[in-house]
Amino acid sequence: MEFQNHSLSFLFLIGFVLSLVHWIYHRLFSRHSLPPNLPWAGTRNRGASSRARSTLRSLFDTRGLLKESYTKYSKNGVTYVLPNVLTGPEVILPQSLMDWLLHQPDSVLDQGEVNRDFLQADFTMLHKKVVTDTVHKDVIQKELTRRLGDFTADVNEEIDFAFRKAWGVNTKDWTTVTAYDSMSEVITRISNRVLVGLPLCRNEDYLHYSSTFARFVVLEIVAPLVTLKDYCRYLAMTKHILPVWKCRTSESALDNKPKNDYVQWCLNHADDERDPEERGSDMITKRLAAISFAAIQSSVITSCNLLLDLAAFDKTEALLENIRRDIAAELGVGHRTWNKTSLSRIVLLDSTIRESMRLGGFVSRGVLKTVVAKDGVKLPGLSGVRLPYGSKVGIHAFPVHYDEDIYPEAQSFNPTRFCDDRSLEIKSEDASASQKQGQALVTTSSNFMAFSHGRHACPGRFFAAQQLKLVLAYIAMNYEIEPVAQRPANHWFVGSSGPPLETTIRIRRRESTV
Repeated sequence: MEFQNHSLSFLFLIGFVLSLVHWIYHRLFSRHSLPPNLPWAGTRNRGASSRARSTLRSLFDTRGLLKESYTKYSKNGVTYVLPNVLTGPEVILPQSLMDWLLHQPDSVLDQGEVNRDFLQADFTMLHKKVVTDTVHKDVIQKELTRRLGDFTADVNEEIDFAFRKAWGVNTKDWTTVTAYDSMSEVITRISNRVLVGLPLCRNEDYLHYSSTFARFVVLEIVAPLVTLKDYCRYLAMTKHILPVWKCRTSESALDNKPKNDYVQWCLNHADDERDPEERGSDMITKRLAAISFAAIQSSVITSCNLLLDLAAFDKTEALLENIRRDIAAELGVGHRTWNKTSLSRIVLLDSTIRESMRLGGFVSRGVLKTVVAKDGVKLPGLSGVRLPYGSKVGIHAFPVHYDEDIYPEAQSFNPTRFCDDRSLEIKSEDASASQKQGQALVTTSSNFMAFSHGRHACPGRFFAAQQLKLVLAYIAMNYEIEPVAQRPANHWFVGSSGPPLETTIRIRRRESTV
């Protein structure tokens, strides 16, 4: 018996070693059936060893590979291959092929498959249907986005509650806060005000698990073995959602006025589709956990980047004063309640956040799709170049966002870049915010891909934009930010980047705002 156990252990070890060797060979040395005439980023020749070195470099210097290759290939209209040690090589098109890329049917090029691979969704999203069907998109577009105006006042109320708890109300002394942690608390609270409503959005136990689930999904992308812990967080969320679900599905609740939150939207969708599985508490909670990740984590990273950009900007005091004056001009004396229309008129909010997103996008890719046509797809303008099934093809946002020909002084944070009036001189109070023009935060283009671009651009961007603009408006009206000498650099890992998690800033509540 002991001999048998040793034999099985030995065979298992051999199998593991062989699998590891195969993975290393396939990831580092294989061409992945890509056409041999496509150049690879970071290589000096077309040999396998050069590709292997470039692939290893992608682990910590994808940014450098993108910058070099954009200048060498993309700016000259040349298609090339960008290695990715985690998910495999990507065929990067020049911007001149953006229209071709966007107009390919989903039966040929599928953007959802790239997201599924990047998120390791089979491990992290709790149920395979969460990323393979369109329920999330349908619910977001038909319910959340359509009802955004209904939530404006509620979100603003929750922002006030959240900032008082996270940043305090000390008007005398500077208070040190950790940018990432404090914005995680704020965004978690205001996102859940919409997703689950009162009183659950103020339940500290639920908020803890909602926040940590969203945060640690990112870690699972690179360390799937920690998935079990996030599953436990999902179970902890379930104990709070189950009573809500039971109440909504009970006979006594049928005559009541329908609630306006994610649980109810999912129930409505399930009724429309006549899908009993979708009505179940298990599926609804899994979908809620997944959408919490999407709603919370990206906005936390964006708002943290924004804080660091503001702290390091030498004209932040003038910027915040201009935002305050625009708000006063729009809302009038006494600052009547925000609504969707009034918020859309403060173009300086859009421009400031848009500029921060241009500089600090969470992922470097802009539009990336997987070839799902079994016979592959032929690239236009390249004789005989056909990408095989399973290949990834697209355009990265990072080098475009830093292109000096598109964005002069592209390395600098310029909060008025997307406004028609780019002056930060203090304006007179009779300058109406509604008379000012600029690009809306949610508008995507081939030159601005922070929300991706095309028909598969992030469907939740309207919700995120409302949150972020209300947050910035609240900060401008109620806080001062102490300047710092230099903005700390974001950290890169393969094709993703994020702000340093431990960085602190100093803030102070403005007089007469408590």
